[in-house]
Amino acid sequence: MAMEMAMMYQMKWLVALLMTLFISTAAGQTQLPDEATSALPSTPSPTTPQPSLPKLPLAVHYETLCPDSVYFIRRRLYDALLDNDWWNRTDLKLYPFGKAAFYNNTETGQLQVFCQHGDKECELNALHACILENLELRQAFDLIYCMLDSYFNNIEVCAVHLKLDVSRAQECKRTRKTADILLPYGKETLSLQISFVPTIVFDGNFQPYEQSSIRYNFERHFCHEYQQKFNIKLPTCG
Repeated sequence: MAMEMAMMYQMKWLVALLMTLFISTAAGQTQLPDEATSALPSTPSPTTPQPSLPKLPLAVHYETLCPDSVYFIRRRLYDALLDNDWWNRTDLKLYPFGKAAFYNNTETGQLQVFCQHGDKECELNALHACILENLELRQAFDLIYCMLDSYFNNIEVCAVHLKLDVSRAQECKRTRKTADILLPYGKETLSLQISFVPTIVFDGNFQPYEQSSIRYNFERHFCHEYQQKFNIKLPTCG
């Protein structure tokens, strides 16, 4: 009789244990009852680094007082890069030189520069060059876009509007000779022997006979060049 009572007690204990395990498992737990356990910290899954977006090299050779340059940068280039979210898809280079040229001043023995729209344009081209050298590219591009809104290219007004510190760019223009500032930009532009401003170059491939089409159908050309180089059709490209 005592043995039967002991067996019944063990059976009841086993049933109670199994019921507890069932309830614990159903609640999403795996611990045994009354087991001293602590939750282990979850191991973070390794994050896969996001691949960098391929960028299409794009060079724009322009002049600060050229109406066609102003129109292209403000109404074509700027809108296309921002509206289509192409800024991170573009390796942009700006060359504020245009149809200018260098010459040696025989009286002073110094290198000098003359520009298509006069001395004022040379000075403004040099100021744009200093902006490009001393500001982060996106900041420089926004500042140049703002400055090209008027003939005066007012850097102070635009700097206040964009909340930018332009002191280094102004110091660059104030302390260096205009020809020296423009020399690296001029070398790049003069090597192309351009006949019209602005001149737009995709991926280092200058296409002189396509310039008019590129200027007025910029987005279509950008889509074509990007897909041809990377075999990627951008979302906003038809």
